[in-house]
Amino acid sequence: MAAPTNTDAPKTTLAEDLRALLRCPRELWLVYLATFFEYLGIFTFLQTLPLWLSSDFRFSDKQAGWWAATFSMLVSLFVFLVGSIADIAGVRRTLLVSFALAAVTRLAMSLASTPTAAIAALLAFGFAYATTSPVLQTAVQRASTKQTRAFAFSLWYVSFNVSGALSGPIIDGTRKYFLDPSTRQLVTKTIQLPLLGAKVMSANAAILGIGFLSATIAAIVVLFLRKNFEHRVEVEPDPKDVAFKDDADGYRDAPTATERAKEPRVEIEAPKPKPNPLQSLREVIAHKAFWRFMLMLALLCLVRMMFQHMHFTWPKYVIRERGEDFPVGTLWSVNSMLILVLAPLGTALTRKRKPFDVLLFGAFISSLSPFVLTLGSTMPYQVAMILLLTIGEALWSPRLYEYNISIAPRGKEATYVSLAALPYFLAKFLVGPTSGYLLSAYCPAQGPRNPAMLWAIIGLTTMLGPVGIFFLRDLIQKKDEPAETAEATAK
Repeated sequence: MAAPTNTDAPKTTLAEDLRALLRCPRELWLVYLATFFEYLGIFTFLQTLPLWLSSDFRFSDKQAGWWAATFSMLVSLFVFLVGSIADIAGVRRTLLVSFALAAVTRLAMSLASTPTAAIAALLAFGFAYATTSPVLQTAVQRASTKQTRAFAFSLWYVSFNVSGALSGPIIDGTRKYFLDPSTRQLVTKTIQLPLLGAKVMSANAAILGIGFLSATIAAIVVLFLRKNFEHRVEVEPDPKDVAFKDDADGYRDAPTATERAKEPRVEIEAPKPKPNPLQSLREVIAHKAFWRFMLMLALLCLVRMMFQHMHFTWPKYVIRERGEDFPVGTLWSVNSMLILVLAPLGTALTRKRKPFDVLLFGAFISSLSPFVLTLGSTMPYQVAMILLLTIGEALWSPRLYEYNISIAPRGKEATYVSLAALPYFLAKFLVGPTSGYLLSAYCPAQGPRNPAMLWAIIGLTTMLGPVGIFFLRDLIQKKDEPAETAEATAK
């Protein structure tokens, strides 16, 4: 399967692409807003999960790792069906259910008083978590045009990294409120909650409670999406057609005659009868090209594992090495702050390069980051590691979202993207127990530590990803059938 290039996109300048993006329907900007609020809850959840399990419910590193792995395995099972459900039920409806469930389960995690209640709420959250990214990606694809798609996905990537940038101060600000000034240790406090009254809470429970609020706002934003926005289709323009047809809901202002000749038309396609989820799955997995793509993603997920270690391994490691008052949330938010600048810049600089080449180069840079922590654990080394990880991420990650959508047949986008996300959830399943065992062996809460060995092992595992992609590049990019043939087969 050849990596898609920009050869099918209109030959336009950067300024023209940006102007076209501003003329996209309001749904695109509402999707960005919903993404911002939902990912505010996701980022705070991911940073807090291992600390919540161990500190609030006294799970050991290994136990916490296995429960995190169980959660990820459940999410992986949901991923198999969530895309097909979205293709059939509709993007808007699926997002509403997902965000509402996220709000309820995060509130349940925040208020859980026993390990059983906490784990039950965590596992119930799995469906909402599995739904978020694939369906939001499909929404971006449906609300953008071929000309604007690269920048639309880049800005979507930026929208949830704004959440990441803000989640750090939220985490550290909440932790600071629960920090005893004399012992510099976290303590519980009684919080007066609306409707629920007084509740004894930890810092971790309070952070999860903030996630409940963010998911609730995201669900409200989705209510403003027009129900037919996902049925938009792009029609190539006829230069002689002076009667440019806008959709009935007025998705954009009437263009000039010159614009009519240059821009594709956007119309509302009548919804077609939908197959059942299992049929959609069968149609997607029948293509050899899909499995070659999955091979690349499986190798790329070794690089992605470093990001999961930043959620599961790094918080405990750095707090144990540097103390409870270390700004763990704010420092990791540097990643998102840099992405706000580097992701659009990377897209602009590489927009005419093959996505595969950009993915490989960026993955190699990210895979070098764990080795920085083998040199030391002080602040300069922590910053250097995050900087290297982020530069690579800014190159490969935004283009991967566009790459996922670009090779999906029309009407199968959510199914395809959800299946394409599967290797990343499997990476979380591997990182969970691995994190627990590595922390127990090389960076325990009590006893001698060897954190350099911990990060050397992680670094060697991460490096296998880009090395494998490089040596298997001919197989991954192999052409076996034209895109038209694949799409016809899918239909």
